[in-house]
Amino acid sequence: MKTILSVCLFLLIASTGFAAGIEGNWVANMKGPDGSEMVMTFVFKMDGEKLTGVVKSPNGDMPISNTKVEGKTFSFDVSFNDMTIKHNCILKEDDTISMKVVGSPMGDSEMILKRSK
Repeated sequence: MKTILSVCLFLLIASTGFAAGIEGNWVANMKGPDGSEMVMTFVFKMDGEKLTGVVKSPNGDMPISNTKVEGKTFSFDVSFNDMTIKHNCILKEDDTISMKVVGSPMGDSEMILKRSK
């Protein structure tokens, strides 16, 4: 019984540690609709177990919504112009986030976010 309790406690602490690792500013480059390079900054904050934040783009700040965090994986939506774009992410140990973007007007894509120092 003590072993099961110890494993559960370890998993809870480990998942909380990964969630805290999500916090901060993350930067990615992507091509804009006209083919030019755009810098996107993702600002993530943990409020207890809830992920909050904004995506900063040349077109302004967009809040994230519909967030879900499970260990090293997390997801969120960004809505603008009557569109909702889904983001599925994995926090990597090398200070990067692997992100799959679904529902963008430019099609589905993948990005690597790097922690901004």
